[in-house]
Amino acid sequence: MLNLHGLKIKGLKEASEKTQDYAFNSCMYNEIFYDRATGEVWTVFQCSLGHNTWTKYHDENIIKVCNATEKMSMQYLADLIAEAVAEEDLEAAWEAEIERQYRKGLL
Repeated sequence: MLNLHGLKIKGLKEASEKTQDYAFNSCMYNEIFYDRATGEVWTVFQCSLGHNTWTKYHDENIIKVCNATEKMSMQYLADLIAEAVAEEDLEAAWEAEIERQYRKGLL
């Protein structure tokens, strides 16, 4: 049974199936993204020496989970998505606290 960490995650099987074991010196990798609003997870294939090519979404609900250069199970992807969401939440809380302190003149 998959542990989705209380998140709605759609497309997990397809994203897992698209991950592959790429050779160490290969330029290939998959970017993995998660949309917090819809629960969708998807991959974007890239081929770039040094991983210098990436996808940028201008939507605050879409977070980049990772660059994948190896085969990933559905559970491992679900765990990475949960970690990425938790990091985003922590960063948002930290930014809100900085703003609150700034407005109070504490910074």
